[in-house]
Amino acid sequence: MIWHGMPVIGLILWGALCISDNLWYDEAYSASMVSQSWMRLLYTSVVDDHSPFYYSILKLFYHLLGAGTHFWKLKVLSLLFMGGYLLLGKYYVKKLFGQKVSIWFMLFSILMPIMSVQAGNVRMYAASLFFMTSLGLVAYDIYLEASRRKWLVFCAVSVCAVYCHTFTMIQAFYFYLIFLGVILFHKKYEMVKPFFACGIVVSVLFSPWLAVTCRQMISRMRYDTGSVTDLATVYSFVDYCKEWFSALETPKGPVMFIGMGICVILGYLAVDWMREEGNYAPAVGMGALGLTILTGGIISAYMNNCFLGRYVFSGFGFLMLFYAVGMSRLKMGRGKMAILAAAVFCFLVQYREEIILEYDSGLATYENFWEEQVGEEDVIIAPGPHTVFLNVYHPEAQYYIYPYKLYSLPFANTESLSEWSQLDGVKGNVWYIAFQGSQPDFAVERYDIEEVLAFHYMYYDFVIFRLIPR
Repeated sequence: MIWHGMPVIGLILWGALCISDNLWYDEAYSASMVSQSWMRLLYTSVVDDHSPFYYSILKLFYHLLGAGTHFWKLKVLSLLFMGGYLLLGKYYVKKLFGQKVSIWFMLFSILMPIMSVQAGNVRMYAASLFFMTSLGLVAYDIYLEASRRKWLVFCAVSVCAVYCHTFTMIQAFYFYLIFLGVILFHKKYEMVKPFFACGIVVSVLFSPWLAVTCRQMISRMRYDTGSVTDLATVYSFVDYCKEWFSALETPKGPVMFIGMGICVILGYLAVDWMREEGNYAPAVGMGALGLTILTGGIISAYMNNCFLGRYVFSGFGFLMLFYAVGMSRLKMGRGKMAILAAAVFCFLVQYREEIILEYDSGLATYENFWEEQVGEEDVIIAPGPHTVFLNVYHPEAQYYIYPYKLYSLPFANTESLSEWSQLDGVKGNVWYIAFQGSQPDFAVERYDIEEVLAFHYMYYDFVIFRLIPR
């Protein structure tokens, strides 16, 4: 009953985080991308940081459900990938490691706070988790008993994984290297030819986007001075731990530290399990995850501060397998109950924060303001993309950004405000929306400024001004 019920429980708990229209900036970016034409979607991807693979799937899914500005439709796609991930745990992990490990795998996946965060996040992380976990499990299945069908599946999920996210591509590369080392160490030379065939196919299919990725990285290192000068420090590692074991935007200290403790204890027990069983398969995935974290940390500490904790989320299926085999090794009833109680405590504390965030009433406040005061001929000015993202709820209106280059932004009806003459024909009101503490000082010579609304929404405190012509 527990084994059958785990995926259902996961979908119910995560599904509660997927039925609102609340979006933060990165999610709004995804929502804007899917509303663009296919050519515009591809162009924006090329000049930004991520491949069009996830956005293309999201766009098809979004229009299949009727499009519009009800964005729960977009969150459901992430939920479906997370559901697929749990089914991998239910059936594939059971096949390879047994039912006990399968149950612990699913249970810790549900209780891990970052899983709840990403389950309803309109980003590519849930998809990358599904494909990277599939990659690892298929590789172990091939190691146990190879077949042509398994190699084809291995190749297909590899292509999907590398196209999900740049750091998923790096993780897949490390996984391939370690897998090759395992093949050679155990003298399974019959696997070398299909292994390299898969590697060549994946490399050829990814090579066009690899060139784009390299260009993006070089461009960012040249021109993104903020990321280059503010390199990662030990405090950045604390942020990584917040995101991995709690949540970066709503961190809870006890949740983070208890989560780190559980990781250490179950990691030790997992090593003990591998020694006793003579099965080091869980270490392969953890090796790829660890090397990816090390790579991201080194790049951010010495070259460019471009690494975030969520970027390695694709490898957390490997971490959950480590947890699962470690927990299955523990025979002491009280020890198991203590670890499980700690994990449940962390989940409940963080889940409460996510529920509060997901049902934040700030959007209703903003929508009421829009309905009561904003007319069809009004325009909205914002100081940057992180405030203009509210555009997604009313993409028919006219927006301006001051000052910002718009070449990589997908938001509809948004232009850069470079000359006051752009506003000469405005017959309605001019609104300025910013974060709390910001003022439209650039407009004081032309407009009187009136604050009309201050509200909190998701992670942000917004303030809206009316600019009254003199």
